[in-house]
Amino acid sequence: PNVQVPGKFTTQHGWIEPFQLMADEDPNGDMIASVLAQANIEAIYSGALMVSEEGKITIEGTKGFGEEFMVGRKKRDILPDEVINSVKVLYEQVAAQLGAVRMEWVADASQVWIVQLHCGATKSSGSIIYPGNPSQYHEFDVEQGLEALRELISSISNHSEGILLLGDVGITSHFGDVLRRAEIPSKIIPHDEIAVTKI
Repeated sequence: PNVQVPGKFTTQHGWIEPFQLMADEDPNGDMIASVLAQANIEAIYSGALMVSEEGKITIEGTKGFGEEFMVGRKKRDILPDEVINSVKVLYEQVAAQLGAVRMEWVADASQVWIVQLHCGATKSSGSIIYPGNPSQYHEFDVEQGLEALRELISSISNHSEGILLLGDVGITSHFGDVLRRAEIPSKIIPHDEIAVTKI
């Protein structure tokens, strides 16, 4: 897209007719600049990396392909140390050339591949997606999906209101991307913490 809209447009494993895709998802021809077709990678693990303004690296991922993880429909998995270390080494190589970056990655049996790259650090840290001290929080169950989150964000008139993401979603996922771009004070409350709170 001309402007990044995390998780909005189709990402599909396997071939899809690009001109039909653009006609379906951007009938006026003013949102999608191009379609990217990448060579297949036999994903053993996939995920995303981001770095905070303080230089703290966060790496999350899942077994297999990562599309469902990025849109919050698949939980994070515990990644093997060798995968985490390989992603860190790759990040350091890229950061030496470009500075702080966010990236989506895929690990096959022999190496880690970058499949998306965005320059810049984030304000995220721990479970805090975007910092702030709102007067109230709106609770949002991640099972409602990204489009419902976009609608909630559009209804918030100023940054005195925040959003609590309820569910098992990664801070590096598109849920985090959407809230960071909107600069809405927000944090993640995992399901196990929700259950504890309600006792």
